[in-house]
Amino acid sequence: MRTINIKNIRQTYIHHVLTGLLLLSFAGFLQSQPNELFTQAIQQQTKLVEKFGLVENKWWQDRCDQLIAQMTLSGFNRCLMVDADFANAYSLAHGVLILTKGLLLNINNNDQLAHIMAHEHAHLALKHHYLALQMVKNPPTFFTKSRLKKFYRKIEQEADQQADIVLMAHGKDPKQIHHYLLRIEHNTEEHSNDHQKLKNRIQRNNLPDEVIETFWANDGLFLR
Repeated sequence: MRTINIKNIRQTYIHHVLTGLLLLSFAGFLQSQPNELFTQAIQQQTKLVEKFGLVENKWWQDRCDQLIAQMTLSGFNRCLMVDADFANAYSLAHGVLILTKGLLLNINNNDQLAHIMAHEHAHLALKHHYLALQMVKNPPTFFTKSRLKKFYRKIEQEADQQADIVLMAHGKDPKQIHHYLLRIEHNTEEHSNDHQKLKNRIQRNNLPDEVIETFWANDGLFLR
């Protein structure tokens, strides 16, 4: 296994971990954290909105707000959709959840959206953004690529597991998300390294039938 000095990958590491690693937090927790988390979150939101533009849609906004209330995702205070064709989600430190149009166009039921939102919120509950910041500020002398990948896999698995628990606690089907992930795997590119290899996250066998809800089946009417 080849070992790489942390200095040689520091800039790439910071970009992937801090920008792509779901910078989000509860207000109380943030009060004890460096202002840089807030600043980076605002900068990331501004960059995404300026690059892709916002999609205004009351019907989708209502569903997002309802799921935040139903599942008590108290770290979120606002949902935004950007006009990007790829599928991705961004949880930002000032409580803004940003989803791309490409993500929403691949959803077929509310449980799939609920799982995505619960997954993003889990990164906050499990303090993954804080762990990433600590690793950047106090990195080991030597670091390996495999160790970095293992870190990403671990936090994604933890977020998936936490999302499953949240959905089951609210009477939702956590397995519906795998139909969505299968579509993403075949139809879109992954645009962030934090969502390590979808193939490692997908349950492919023994899935229930996918539920197709009218609202999501008519996505061409309200998203395009």
